[in-house]
Amino acid sequence: MLLRNGTAAFLRNNNKYLLIKRSESKVLLPGLWSGVGGHMEPCEINDPLLTCYREIEEETGITKDKISELELLYIIIRRSKDEIRQSYIYFGETTQEEVIQTKEGTLLWVPESEWTDRQFSSTFSKMLTHYKKRKKEDRAVYVGVAEDDLGKLRMIWAKCEDFEK
Repeated sequence: MLLRNGTAAFLRNNNKYLLIKRSESKVLLPGLWSGVGGHMEPCEINDPLLTCYREIEEETGITKDKISELELLYIIIRRSKDEIRQSYIYFGETTQEEVIQTKEGTLLWVPESEWTDRQFSSTFSKMLTHYKKRKKEDRAVYVGVAEDDLGKLRMIWAKCEDFEK
């Protein structure tokens, strides 16, 4: 069993979130919408936030100093054939509206109310539905495990808390 670790960021500016429609040439999730992100490099394996900042800058041109309150809110775990895929999902704010376009896909600022008009991966769709129901003050990290429920995806959500307070 192989492991594939990655990150994604959903950055907000003026009540719109920066989304990317992945290029049709991508191996994983071609043509689907997502937050900005990508795979962890070996030197980043213990620091997904480092990966997140690197990917944001590479794919959008937005630098770390233009981002605030970037917080890990979700960890999604799923199996795909002979891989365990683990995604660290961050949400934050940015003061920069201008973005670059790369071969990764098309970037667009989208209001939360229009997320349902976009096609995300199944796990991201479930995560975004969960996110919309959260209270603004809920800064907990939720772990979502993808489960097969008679041929349909079911996400099991658990709040990841420090039990040694």
